[in-house]
Amino acid sequence: MRLPALLFALALLAGSACTGTRAESLDDAPIQWSIQGARQPGRIQFEISRHAGSSTWMMGRTVDLATLQGLSPAELESDNAQVRFRIARDAGTLECQGVVHRGRGTGECAFAASESFAATLDSRGIGRPTASQQFSMALNDIGLAYVAELDRLGYDRPRAADLADAGNHGVTFDYLRAMAGHGYRVGSLASLIRMRDHGVTPDYVAALGRHGVRDIAADDIVRLRDHGVDADFVGDLHELGYPRLATDEMIQLRDHGVSADYVRTLARNGISDIPPAELTRMRDHGVTPEFVIALRSAGYRFGTEDIVRLRDHGVGESYFGELRGLGYADIAAAEIVRLRDHGVTADFIRDANRGGARHTPEELVRLRTGG
Repeated sequence: MRLPALLFALALLAGSACTGTRAESLDDAPIQWSIQGARQPGRIQFEISRHAGSSTWMMGRTVDLATLQGLSPAELESDNAQVRFRIARDAGTLECQGVVHRGRGTGECAFAASESFAATLDSRGIGRPTASQQFSMALNDIGLAYVAELDRLGYDRPRAADLADAGNHGVTFDYLRAMAGHGYRVGSLASLIRMRDHGVTPDYVAALGRHGVRDIAADDIVRLRDHGVDADFVGDLHELGYPRLATDEMIQLRDHGVSADYVRTLARNGISDIPPAELTRMRDHGVTPEFVIALRSAGYRFGTEDIVRLRDHGVGESYFGELRGLGYADIAAAEIVRLRDHGVTADFIRDANRGGARHTPEELVRLRTGG
């Protein structure tokens, strides 16, 4: 029998043996496991699932093979080997059996909850976990050491449901300790779960810290993550002369599309050391890098206020070069705007100045409007 058929048959037989009747809830459903090899030596992709009616629960993690006590590397890589292993945690133990073939496998587990663990939580004022909560704690290794660490770090006393939620959301013992190492002892598991759910990892915090973004409030670091402010963005801003921006300023720049390349282009064209709010304003008004390059190439050295005004009045990039070529490289931004507003094109200027004349911008406007 080929591997897929063998694995399916084993899972089917195990399910039939363990469940004489159809499971009415996930808590009563058989516990299925599957293994796939991971890229790192000694690591595997381990998945646990339960199915009842139209409901499905599933959890997959990359874990050390040693977590599966009794399953050796040699067995995992063997051909169609029947195996047994266990996952023993404070909250309870999973006893598993099945078949593996060259790094992949499947089968079923039985879970035995620890009565002493439940009683200990209850005696500490945390409450007695439900069956599903205790199952989650066992899978995510939320045990007595975790509870002790919460107490050491000054967290509020959790409820059993809080501990189960923490594990399900990836707030593991390692995450708890690593975030504390970066100064985030946020007082409640709910707050820490929120940080984890929003993608605030210890690596993210450490990367920001390398660029001087440290000791900011938990809510602020969540906002930075939500708005896509990553370490590369912060580092680029530092290199460009913006080393200590407020949280709102970094978010505003990111939200409004002010990239590092945008700031570099402005700097290369003589527009530097301007406040973040002004950068945002320029970007919002459509002042593109190409617009600034065209303006500077034509010899104009206007400030940001004039540049925004030119853009707002629809002055195109080519107009600057045309004006320069026609001898109007020394006129003010307000005069360019007036010429553009009154439809004074490059062709009109050529016709008006034919024969050697050089009309002023004001005269060109009068000629164009018949004034």
